[in-house]
Amino acid sequence: DLAAYLVAQGFGTSQIWVMEALGGPREKCWNIVADEPDIQQIFDLVCVAVDVTGGLGLPRSCGLSDDLFDHDGQITKRPIRALTLSALAPRPGEVLWDIGSGSGSVAVEFLLAAMGSIAYAVEADAGRAARARGNAESFGVGHRYILTEDRAPDGLANLPPPNVVFIGGGASQALFEAVWQRLPNSGRLVVNAVTLETEALLTAWHGTKGGTMLRIELAEAQPLGTRRGWQPMRPVVQWSVVK
Repeated sequence: DLAAYLVAQGFGTSQIWVMEALGGPREKCWNIVADEPDIQQIFDLVCVAVDVTGGLGLPRSCGLSDDLFDHDGQITKRPIRALTLSALAPRPGEVLWDIGSGSGSVAVEFLLAAMGSIAYAVEADAGRAARARGNAESFGVGHRYILTEDRAPDGLANLPPPNVVFIGGGASQALFEAVWQRLPNSGRLVVNAVTLETEALLTAWHGTKGGTMLRIELAEAQPLGTRRGWQPMRPVVQWSVVK
């Protein structure tokens, strides 16, 4: 199973050492390559060592490819996610609230960027919640991603105080008030809006709380007949503020 997993992740040339019955008369250590697994019968398995080679691995920069995440289309797209992570400014050991987690892509990248951090996600849709948990597991941060299936602000009641909050969906006046009340001084809040209604809320809160408002408009080259043209993406308004 381990060999098959490594191959599926693009690390088929990895060397695997299997160690059995260490410290006894039947002690044995044997070696295979992940994509050529000459599997022998294993007795008294103690541990397995892997020298990971092949593949490209994950880049260290924010904004991983959308294809690396399981999603239903409701995902913060790669360039917007990179800007969002920059605004969230992940730091080691911090607590993130990810409200309207969707695919969990923002929380996953936050956890990858900040060692020892924990993400508490709130997502009302059961299918998306399952995908988000699966994404966190596939990136190896599932133990630091804790998801509550509920609607915000109700789902925030039992969460520990955050250092930073991201609202990616379901913004409302009641949610803003609940988050602002729980956000400690020096806590950071980042909100992405794609609807006029949410944008109006952000404009009002920006007027009273300050911070930075950013309108993000991007276009991607797409086929246009026999040639190519620019296909605009839906604009995103981002408000970020330190309390």
